[in-house]
Amino acid sequence: MNKTLDTILKIAYSYAYRMLLTPLRLLPIQKRRVLFVSFRGKQYSCNPRAISEALLKKAKGSLEIAWAFHEAEKFRFLEKDGVKVLSDSSFEFLKYALTSRVIVTNTYYKPHLPRRKGQFFIRTWHGGGAYKRVGKAQNLPFWERMFVKMQQEGANVYLSSSRAFTDMTIREAFGYTGEILECGMPRNDRLIKGEYQEAKKQVFEYLNLSKNTRLALYAPTYRDNMDAYGQYPDFARMEKALKTRFGGEWKIAYRGHHVYYKNNVQAECLNATDYMDMQDLLLSADVLITDYSSSIWDMSLMMKPVFLFCPDLNAYRAERDFFTDIHSWPFPLSENDEELEKSILSFDEEKMKKAYENHHKTLGSFESGNASDIVADRINSECR
Repeated sequence: MNKTLDTILKIAYSYAYRMLLTPLRLLPIQKRRVLFVSFRGKQYSCNPRAISEALLKKAKGSLEIAWAFHEAEKFRFLEKDGVKVLSDSSFEFLKYALTSRVIVTNTYYKPHLPRRKGQFFIRTWHGGGAYKRVGKAQNLPFWERMFVKMQQEGANVYLSSSRAFTDMTIREAFGYTGEILECGMPRNDRLIKGEYQEAKKQVFEYLNLSKNTRLALYAPTYRDNMDAYGQYPDFARMEKALKTRFGGEWKIAYRGHHVYYKNNVQAECLNATDYMDMQDLLLSADVLITDYSSSIWDMSLMMKPVFLFCPDLNAYRAERDFFTDIHSWPFPLSENDEELEKSILSFDEEKMKKAYENHHKTLGSFESGNASDIVADRINSECR
């Protein structure tokens, strides 16, 4: 189907569905009810997870905390902690979506659901720093801009990881003029505090790795035409370079983007695409290899090596472009296997640390290590 026509149909469907849900607007909003959604119901992860866990500790049963998922049965384990688990295709979910006092999401919210007066929407987003362009900064066609605007409606507060993210992403790209909590990303609290032991244990068990193995994570970001992207690095060559430079035995795990779950890497590497939370993988990895993903910001907070592998740099720049010149980022940039190998072999740890510190200062980092508690306290105050 033509992309423009597809977008127009989505807009029409969203408005029609909102009309059908009009009777549910008569249901009273429950002041002590909080609903969480992560990556459109695909995961229990990211900033919503960190906020939810902090809120559970602080509320001590005084709030009704609910999560919505595509495959709710996979997440029934949350019920033992007192979390209400909902299928996002159920009528019960619709009831919670229209009656929760606070709704927390980390991406665009479902455009077909009404935004009610009296509800408080927290948009955490799912990236820090300020790297690739998003929202209207991409120069999208009219209908796509309209659909994005529909999904952005209703936000009462955004979270920000840095001054650059506030100015470039939230204000410029999203066109948002409301309140911003400049406290950092809740999901990064664990990274800043170095809480890696439990995460590493779970990740290594999931990937069936011995405890002495060193892990490199390969996590490319989303592209509009992912099926056409097949320029993955030479994993065997990469493993050899990592072993030469850093020592030890290495394994590489592939992590697909949350929008595109198909793992079409035709190589000997581990598959971490279906692992629940990216932050666990970053805590467990010794090295991150990616391209334009904002995970580079998260990894830099732990002072761990990041290498950019960007064989489609010119095409991606034409498709989406960047807020700042990619060559100014503090991560070695490679456009082919030979350059990636050289970047790994010539890696300088002291140079990296200085570059990261300067990068955090230049972007105006707000990362505090306490963002989860700050947002949880705000939710508590909104539910009184």
